[in-house]
Amino acid sequence: MEKAKRKEKEFIARRQEILEEAEIIFAAKGFHAATMAEIAQGAGFAIGTLYQFFHGKEDLYVSMVIEKLQRMYQEIRDAVQAREDTLQKIEALVKAYFIFVENNAGFCTFFVRSDGATLPDVSNALKEQMIDAYLVQIQFIQGVIEKGIEEGIFQPDKARDYAYALSGIIRGIIYDWLVGAHQGSLAGKTELVTDIFLNGVLIDQKNKR
Repeated sequence: MEKAKRKEKEFIARRQEILEEAEIIFAAKGFHAATMAEIAQGAGFAIGTLYQFFHGKEDLYVSMVIEKLQRMYQEIRDAVQAREDTLQKIEALVKAYFIFVENNAGFCTFFVRSDGATLPDVSNALKEQMIDAYLVQIQFIQGVIEKGIEEGIFQPDKARDYAYALSGIIRGIIYDWLVGAHQGSLAGKTELVTDIFLNGVLIDQKNKR
């Protein structure tokens, strides 16, 4: 039993080392130019070892992207669930997105500029899994907003629309930061996003008078 557990831990650790090295190589060279041999060498394994964990470069690429996204979504959920107040949950959600992107800027920049759309074998499997993961995340955000509706702080009957709207604002700010050479603090835009989502962008006409 102990030996089996040790082997399982070693398997997980080696697989993670390969994924981390694959992220570096893919980010630096792109999918097409990267090779399994380079990834194996960077991870310190024989190339045959990689095929014990992944069927090929496409499988490795898809696994890397999906597991990274799932890790991001889980970190966001953990940050939100650590808060009791609904408005604080919204703020924690936005900030957790931004912190993850800042901490994984290389991967995220590669991902938004990825040539994955030109990969027929990869793109279908990847897109389907990405969509599924994204919809689960939208459902989670919707649940936070529905709690706010129950508390009387959000308008009723549009929780899913609000979830997509909040997600869209976050993704837009992230994209601008990534393609803009990471200028300024992304996490510093948390208040901007929460203010836009909660209060809109119109000037308060009453305060103008």
